[in-house]
Amino acid sequence: MQPSSPSSQAPLDPPAGERYLVLADISGYTGFMAGVEIAHGVDFSLGIPAAYGVLADLLQTVVEGLEPEFSLVKLEGDAVFAVAPAAAIDGRGEEVVARVASLYEAFVAARTRAIPSRDHQCTACPAVAQLDLKLVLHRGHSVRQSIGTGSDLLGPAVTVAHRLLKNTVRDRIGHRPYLFLTAAAADGLGLAGVGIAHAEEYPDTGLIEGRVVELTAPAGGAIRS
Repeated sequence: MQPSSPSSQAPLDPPAGERYLVLADISGYTGFMAGVEIAHGVDFSLGIPAAYGVLADLLQTVVEGLEPEFSLVKLEGDAVFAVAPAAAIDGRGEEVVARVASLYEAFVAARTRAIPSRDHQCTACPAVAQLDLKLVLHRGHSVRQSIGTGSDLLGPAVTVAHRLLKNTVRDRIGHRPYLFLTAAAADGLGLAGVGIAHAEEYPDTGLIEGRVVELTAPAGGAIRS
């Protein structure tokens, strides 16, 4: 997205209101870190393994790729949780998809740079090449509340977005990177017909319908729709 002109600045994000909630999750993270622990142990007296810096760089790439439209709420282990006021990006679906495509390209580039050289002795660190990205985007009402020295977002929409990180999308499309847009997000962005229809159901949130958009590496194009 292009920076807004002074006369069309995005609305301020109020304490309570409609927001787009995005969760960008690095898949393969748990297995990668388990392998690093096996290879390096947990005594880092000789230095912290490079894998930790690699993951920090990948998370930073994701945060920067979502800015400035989406602002960071917090990091959640291997996931980035960010939000945007709904009024700021309603109807701007093509721009949002382009933002996600650029983000994924930057992620792939950062991941490629992090792959160790052939003479690297660790058997775990080269597995960074297997890390990938999946994103969930939902639209709904949430409330920002101060908690301790920071703040967090609360509400049913936040719960829905987080539930969707555990889904069956890859049972349908295989182990590929993707963006899952809930129907609420797709409708708000004007993307009701993009990608393929998909639905998830959870005991506490019920049926959640949406659209799956596959992401592709830069050499293969930005996004398959």
